[in-house]
Formats: sequence, structure tokens, C-alpha cells
Amino acid sequence: MRIILAIAGALGLAACSTEPTPAWQMGDPEVGQQVARDLCADCHAIDRTGDSRNSAAPPFRTILATYPPEWLATDLHTGQAIAFRRMPVFHFGEGHEYDLVAYLLSIQEAPSPRPSTGPASQH
Repeated sequence: MRIILAIAGALGLAACSTEPTPAWQMGDPEVGQQVARDLCADCHAIDRTGDSRNSAAPPFRTILATYPPEWLATDLHTGQAIAFRRMPVFHFGEGHEYDLVAYLLSIQEAPSPRPSTGPASQH
């Protein structure tokens, strides 16, 4: 009987195991907002509204539409040059690159709906 209970317990634990959460998904958006204010606000619009001070710097609320968050987190973590080498390279340390990505995820604009081109839209 003990063997059956041990096997059942092991199978139950195996069913509950999940893949570990990737580091880029573990950031704190509140800390990320402060990182954005400290390092990025001179060029980028870092809030849900407003224009960037540098016209070549996209507003943060739109960045992840063309730059997947896992790629951005990896590039920030490894110190890769971003945005065609126009942006300075930052060395965040302490996981703040993940905090910044968490903040970006929290402020992204929803994509604009595309106009329907099907038969229902023709009058």
C-alpha cells in the first residue's frame, strides 16, 4: 500500500511541475518605471501619453510592437547596441533590464484595429 501511495504522490508532483519563468518575465514594473525616468526620459516618452524629446526615439508605449520583450530583455542584459546603434549601451545590473521590460509591458498601447476589407464592410 505504501508503494502505491508513493507512486501516486510522485505522479501528482510531476503533474504540478512547470517550466521555470524566464528571467525577462520576472521584473518589477514599478522599479522599471524609475529606471525609465532615470535613464531613458531624456530621449523617450516613457509614459502612456506624450511625445519623445528626441524625435528619433520611439515612445515607450509603442516599442514592444516591433521589438519582442524577450529580445529586448536579452539585448539589454547582454549590453547589445539597440536601435541601429543610435541608443547608448547601458549596463543595468541587479536585473533592472527585466524591470524596465516589465514596465514597458505595462504601458503598451493596444494595436489599432485594421479596417475590415471583407464583404460585410461594403455598402
